Amino acid sequence: MKIFRKIRLDLLNKSSTGKYIIYAIGEIILVVLGILIALYLNNKKDVSNRQEIQRNHLILIQEELENNLLIIEKEHKDLSNILVNIKDLLNLSSSDKSKEELNELELSELLFLPITRGIEIDYENGAFNEFIASNTLKDIKNDSLRSLLRSWNRKIETLRLQENVVHKSLDRSNEYIETNASLKTIFDNINLSKAYLEINNSPINKSNKHILDSRQFENILIQYLGVATQLYKKTYPRFKTDISLLINLIEKELKE
Repeated sequence: MKIFRKIRLDLLNKSSTGKYIIYAIGEIILVVLGILIALYLNNKKDVSNRQEIQRNHLILIQEELENNLLIIEKEHKDLSNILVNIKDLLNLSSSDKSKEELNELELSELLFLPITRGIEIDYENGAFNEFIASNTLKDIKNDSLRSLLRSWNRKIETLRLQENVVHKSLDRSNEYIETNASLKTIFDNINLSKAYLEINNSPINKSNKHILDSRQFENILIQYLGVATQLYKKTYPRFKTDISLLINLIEKELKE
């Protein structure tokens, strides 16, 4: 800057007005270029920082999704076991011979899962929520990935709605058993009274076979079977497909 100032003073002292104007314009251009270069470098650094933040978020989301895939696989398997038990109970209800041959232990084992096992994915969503809050979704290059991420919360809401419907059927089954059957008999027969509740078995167990003749219980199981089948055959498989797709799209984005 001192050199520029000296040149400017020399030109003024020599009354070289034309040269001074040309010099002044050149100096202004240099200053403007300097500002533009500084802005470019700052912007480039900002873009680089945002890309690094985005990359870290996507890596965490990918890990989260892989964990969720394992969780949903387990719930899917447990739901399958519940469906088998419900179907067996309904088949018993429609067969007098099967009911006669059935013992209380077998009945207790069939009843246990449908009245105790709630189905709900313990979905990990912390990294995804942090990513959305960072306002970097718009920087995602892949249109399919950006669109899927934008709709992800709606997909989770749809999943939760179906899980809640299944949970209501679980509650209805519980309410019926509490009023019309013996939970103690069920727990005694599968050795949970002593092992889990730490209470003695009853000297005489009350039979629960009569509930297999109940039209109300049959209707509850039919509804339970319907909504649980929807969750098992459609909702969970569709969500697993979406998770796998999202994992693959993130992998593709990270490689670019």
